[in-house]
Amino acid sequence: MFYRIVVATDFSSCSEEAWSLARRVAATSRGELVLTHVLSEAPLYREGPFSTASVREVYRQAREWATSSLEDWVSKARGEGLAARAALRTGVPYEEIVALARDERADLVVIGTRGRSGLDRVLLGSVADRVVRLAPCPVLTVREPA
Repeated sequence: MFYRIVVATDFSSCSEEAWSLARRVAATSRGELVLTHVLSEAPLYREGPFSTASVREVYRQAREWATSSLEDWVSKARGEGLAARAALRTGVPYEEIVALARDERADLVVIGTRGRSGLDRVLLGSVADRVVRLAPCPVLTVREPA
């Protein structure tokens, strides 16, 4: 049984599919959903003493938007009678998802994947691939319907 299910989202349509499937799994197993999004606040090369305030404002707005979006998705799950909560993290996405799975002692991680290949995969990498390799529990990857 899956008692604690970590679900990673970047709010894409692929992530929506993963969230939908995770809710079905949680309903069947009576598991708790932990919906997470990872903010990447990489330093900007042009970030200097005069632009720091504006960069920080952009990060603040991104955090507020992500928090609100996570709560919207979690509220929908709660409305379906599921146990769900949000976990906003900051850092490298695959590292934070794996760390959250460890911290939460997750039984399952659900993550969307776009199925990139070739040069796109080399240049952009795959968060899902890295989570599959490093997670302390099974990982269910979900692709968008064709």
